[in-house]
Amino acid sequence: MVKADICGKRRWQNWWSMMGFWWALILCLLAMMPCCQAMKLDGQWYWQDDPECAGAWRPFQPPGQPPFAKGTQYLWLRTTLPEEAVHDATLLFNVTGQNFEIWLDDQKIYSYGDMEQGPMSYGQRWHMVTLPPDYEGRTLLIRTRSDNPFCLGNFGTIQLESSVTQMATILRRDIPYIANIPLGIFMIFIMMMYYMSPTAPKSLYTQIILFIGCFVSWMMCVLNTKQLFLDAPVFWWFLLRINAYMLPILANLIIYRVIDRQYRRRTWLTVLAFAALFLTALLAELVGLNGLDACASVFYILLPVLEGLVAYWTIRSAIRGNYYCRALLPSLVAMLVMGTLDGAFGHFFWLPESGSLLPYGTFTIGIFVLYIVRQQIRRERSLAIRAAGLADAMAEAVERSETDRLTHCYNRNRLDAVLETEISRHREEKETFSLIMLDIDFFKRINDSYGHDAGDEVLASFAGLIRDNIKKSDVFVRWGGEEFILVCRGCSKDEAQLVAERLRRQVAYSDIFPRQRITCSIGVASWQGSGDTATALLKRVDTALYTAKRNGRNMVCCAVEA
Repeated sequence: MVKADICGKRRWQNWWSMMGFWWALILCLLAMMPCCQAMKLDGQWYWQDDPECAGAWRPFQPPGQPPFAKGTQYLWLRTTLPEEAVHDATLLFNVTGQNFEIWLDDQKIYSYGDMEQGPMSYGQRWHMVTLPPDYEGRTLLIRTRSDNPFCLGNFGTIQLESSVTQMATILRRDIPYIANIPLGIFMIFIMMMYYMSPTAPKSLYTQIILFIGCFVSWMMCVLNTKQLFLDAPVFWWFLLRINAYMLPILANLIIYRVIDRQYRRRTWLTVLAFAALFLTALLAELVGLNGLDACASVFYILLPVLEGLVAYWTIRSAIRGNYYCRALLPSLVAMLVMGTLDGAFGHFFWLPESGSLLPYGTFTIGIFVLYIVRQQIRRERSLAIRAAGLADAMAEAVERSETDRLTHCYNRNRLDAVLETEISRHREEKETFSLIMLDIDFFKRINDSYGHDAGDEVLASFAGLIRDNIKKSDVFVRWGGEEFILVCRGCSKDEAQLVAERLRRQVAYSDIFPRQRITCSIGVASWQGSGDTATALLKRVDTALYTAKRNGRNMVCCAVEA
């Protein structure tokens, strides 16, 4: 139990030490990063879908999309670059699902994808476009093409600064993800470690691991710097969308496992609702209807509604004493609020450049994981205490089955086991152990003269005296009635005879029973090697004892060995 407590404390200390070290490192990196704000292109933007019509330019305000007609695949966007010069000027923007070209007046300076290609397959990617030295005050034109009406013309916020500052901006945006991805991976390893315990609720732990794994995968998809290591926009975009749809499904499966029984069916229906929406979006995407984007609006509308109901049911369960729901509630509420705000700001563009709040939900997930770890430690400690109690009870039961209650000597059950062990160890050797059989002289007279209580007193005192004068390695057994056997390990016949004589004298000169002098007769026999047996050995020592009693008692006789 003490060992379990120490292990539990060490695990908690390692957990908090890891979190503290990691965040201290992140804060140091953040402090060393250049603190400069990039210049946003806040001038008036215009758009049109027909480049031949010079007067068709219409204003709009990014981020967001121009109000183009249904079926439009090509757009032109236009703005004027600022007059203020920036050294090593670059444009930074993030584009999803579009092929595009960038022009300065009549000069094309950048292109991405094939403008004449069929179906779009360019995913999501950020771009840094280097501007020529004479860019000040010139007209910036963007020609873009997309088959996805949810992406066409959406370039987010385009900012202008030096390339070093732009890269610092990219890294600074990744700070929440860089800080929380290792923490999520660490929690997965913690859960996997406890998953191996035979006492772990494996279905619950599996769902927690899957949810945290999906959340870590989502953060990696949002990470900007991933493009520096694996430039696969289509892969990252599809994985990002799939993870977004899967997160509430996996989260509700965890809640389904721990919530009160009366709310489980309702929670399961919530899981089915999100799963149905995901399958619909996936099938629509596979047939070319841009289902993952088209269903995103429905997803972000359903999220606060359905998850709000789940949060209410979780609160009701927590009030009724469900400790798992109490531990899960902060994580559920925080993830719900953060996910809803991210959807409102990122998908519906309620606020520009709001950033992402959801990565910070890792800390609230950590609260629930810590509770799970704490419960597992308690469960293992309880089982260890119970196992120790069962082991003690079993040892006590075995001891009772092998011990004589009156004399506290071993009984015949123990003798059989000891003889079998000694014979198996020394089958080929001779005189590696010996037996001494003792019999209290005229014991029947004591019972007849003084009663059976006096006889019991003599037996107990006699056994205590012998036990106090033998080695700890010897085994003292009550053979039956007033007869006892002593197994002398590692004793030859001559050594056993000396022990027997010493014991005889101890008995004869001790005040075992004040009302009558007590003596004993003793027989000695030794193991004779491979040709011997336990039965033959016991018969020889019994014969030696009979010889001692027949020759006058209060003496030691050794068996005649072949």
